[in-house]
Amino acid sequence: MGKSSLCIFKYLFFLAILSLYTSCGKKGCTDPNALNYDSNAKKDDNSCIYEEFDKKGLLENLTNNYIIPSIETYQNNINDLDLKVDYFIQSSTETNLLSLRNSWVDALLSWQDISFLDFGPAEYILLKSQTNIFPTDTTLIENNISSGSWNFDNSNYYDSKGLQALDYLINKRGVSDIEIANSFDTSQNAKNYLKAITEDLKTNITYVNDQWVNYKNDFIDDYETNSQGSSVSNLVNSLCLHYEFYIRRGKIGLPLGVFNGFSQQEMPELVECLHYGESLPFCIRSVSSLNDFINGISYTNEENGLGLDDYMNFVNAQNESDQLSTVINNQVDEIIIDLNNLNDPLSQEVVTNKSSVQSSYQKMQQLVPYLKVDMTSALGVLITYQDNDGD
Repeated sequence: MGKSSLCIFKYLFFLAILSLYTSCGKKGCTDPNALNYDSNAKKDDNSCIYEEFDKKGLLENLTNNYIIPSIETYQNNINDLDLKVDYFIQSSTETNLLSLRNSWVDALLSWQDISFLDFGPAEYILLKSQTNIFPTDTTLIENNISSGSWNFDNSNYYDSKGLQALDYLINKRGVSDIEIANSFDTSQNAKNYLKAITEDLKTNITYVNDQWVNYKNDFIDDYETNSQGSSVSNLVNSLCLHYEFYIRRGKIGLPLGVFNGFSQQEMPELVECLHYGESLPFCIRSVSSLNDFINGISYTNEENGLGLDDYMNFVNAQNESDQLSTVINNQVDEIIIDLNNLNDPLSQEVVTNKSSVQSSYQKMQQLVPYLKVDMTSALGVLITYQDNDGD
């Protein structure tokens, strides 16, 4: 090999080695899931850019298409309830009592649609505690009426007002409708008390509805993180707490005796709507409404918009090998089927058909970790409430 040929060979060899070195060491984004994935990159340089979920769009949909219209619907039903109370006070007839009762049912059903929205304006005034505590304190109610004195602004009176106090007053067990009507016809204090309850309900929901006008934009604009106190954190914690404590535990678990120590003795007097005798429609409504919210379903036309289910799908949330959003929806379907197979009055069902109620409760319990553990973990939301159920 001549001298010139040897130089050319060495030069080409050097270029080949340099090219090989450069190719082996090229840096860039090596994640195929990234928007700027570089198939030629051999070393990741932390430059990957990922598509972000439209959390602002999520909050806009939930606010405009569920939260605002559901609160307005409940407010309208409370206004109608207050009007029916006026009619009944003016003429305490059996017919007007039945009309009042029907309005009360509508208000209580629509309450189930917003009761888990316990953040922002609702949290400021403890709306949940002021609206639907059960069991209601019937002794305190009777004492209030007898004395003609009460103070609904005082938290000591919270379990003697609200929708469940109305249950006692207009649906008393063992008392005929004509007897209930006559008891108001002969007692101005009873009439005043009835009116005071609906006025209080009206005042509270009017405040919450009005405050959402100012709160709405701040709520939607707080989308950048899921840290404690953020909009996503607040709504996720609110719905998890409501389902776990107020639906699963309050509506079914407590009357069933699940939390009654070692004895597990049923406590039928703890059911919602003890005097009305129908508890299950309100329990079913509460579960289905919460699930609609998770799925971003419009309150007015049932259109499917951005919801927490889409957020879970975006981050590829799984339960074992299944899509978490599908697991949650399937579990809710099972719960509602089971609840529909039970019979009212629930206060009797927990005693005479306890095994079936226990089966329903177990299905409700299975949903808790899907929401409280799997969903929150996938979305990076920290549970900020404490639960001492031991489950």
